[in-house]
Amino acid sequence: MSSIVCGAAWTGPNDRLLPASLIEFSEGRVTGISPAPDSESDLFIIPSFVDAHCHFTWSGLQGLYLDLESAGSSGDFLEMLASEVKDEKTGGILRGCNFDESLWSDSRLPSLAELDAVTGERPVFIRRICCHKALVNTAMLKMLPPDCEGVDWSSGIILEGIIVGFENLYQPEPHILRDAALLATELCYSSGVTAVYSFEHLFSVEALARNNPPVRMSVSVFGEDAALLEKALKDGTIDLSRLRGLKFFLDGSLGAKTAAVSGTYLDGTIMNPLMNDEQVLSCLLLSDRLGLTPSFHAIGARALRQIDRVGKLYFEKIGLNGISEIRVEHAEEFLPALPGNWDPSVHLFVMQPNFVKKWQQQGGLYEKILGRERALKLNPFGLLERSGFSLGFSSDGMPFGPLRGIQGATDHPSHEFRLDIDAALNAYTLGAASICGFDDLSLCLGVGRKADMTVLSGNPFRTAWDKIDIIATIHNGELVYGPSDILEEK
Repeated sequence: MSSIVCGAAWTGPNDRLLPASLIEFSEGRVTGISPAPDSESDLFIIPSFVDAHCHFTWSGLQGLYLDLESAGSSGDFLEMLASEVKDEKTGGILRGCNFDESLWSDSRLPSLAELDAVTGERPVFIRRICCHKALVNTAMLKMLPPDCEGVDWSSGIILEGIIVGFENLYQPEPHILRDAALLATELCYSSGVTAVYSFEHLFSVEALARNNPPVRMSVSVFGEDAALLEKALKDGTIDLSRLRGLKFFLDGSLGAKTAAVSGTYLDGTIMNPLMNDEQVLSCLLLSDRLGLTPSFHAIGARALRQIDRVGKLYFEKIGLNGISEIRVEHAEEFLPALPGNWDPSVHLFVMQPNFVKKWQQQGGLYEKILGRERALKLNPFGLLERSGFSLGFSSDGMPFGPLRGIQGATDHPSHEFRLDIDAALNAYTLGAASICGFDDLSLCLGVGRKADMTVLSGNPFRTAWDKIDIIATIHNGELVYGPSDILEEK
């Protein structure tokens, strides 16, 4: 039996706060919680975080690829590429990620000629932080199929299209995927996360089955792999025990100006959804046939209205004998999609408070591309919660980790859309677990529950989130991150 003493604990929503306590656990479950009035501990325990929308394999790959997040200008970007061009740790293709030109001093993307000058004949593929925009050099352009979508062959800029399927088309070597699984597991545990809902290509599902990372995981396969998935389900060729859903893209990202927002962007750009209504209905019918939960990536109101509209048609056509839930991923511009036919018993919302923290503050990216008034109305967490919708939080890997984002929910620039600490914690723990099918983790922390816990350095009800750190993570009753002496063994 193991135990831990804390100064306080949050066991679940509705202010379930415990004073200083001794929490005991054995064989993966909590066996006892008792007062510890003499404790001087500052530790604060919560049920472990659940990331309801991430890309587990991609999060690990980012740790192996060239990380360009620190680039502050086009010149910095090119210098960082030049320094890595001879390093083949990412395989034959130099793969990079996380650049964000909206934060650069010049906001100018390198030209194709500039990319070629520093990379030569080494193929290069660099994703923007949102993963809906990428840069490639001429050597990479020569490798791409001539009919692939989204490519500007004159500039080397790609929007949507081939980006999502790039790793599918040019699969990383097995040893890189193995290392990525290890890195992603470490990232989860160091972030206080013990369970994830991950969006994966079928090849990475196969790699996860081989490498078997210990993190609790539900998986949604990208819709473009549906034909391969159907064959695998029929043949029983791979372990699909983690499989739960199918993911479809209805739009892109705000940073790439490919989100199907209402009206136009400030520069006049207009984006329509990536599918027509008939195609969206086909996605719902496909999910129904495979017995999987559909997840729709929809940031802008045009895409959200389409989910609402086509979902109504689907239920009129199929009734209650088909799928019972539709996951809505992101839903940043939800207000213009109201009132609609939205139903808390059907529509589950998975949102990213780190987007608020990073891009929705005054003077940030969202204000620059949409204007202040429209930017303030994005990510209406409080409205969804008050309306009774199931709300789960996640990071989408931008960056991974609840502590970096949860402050975006409690300090939303629009007071009416803020969540209190209790509701924000619930959305990143029990609420996220419920949406993702982790029923054991959707229960309040108590005797008999799975012993998955996150240990914080302080009490978030008294301490600002930016002053709090992850001290330890307990998964299935085992310490998987943190100092070994934090637990007492009996």
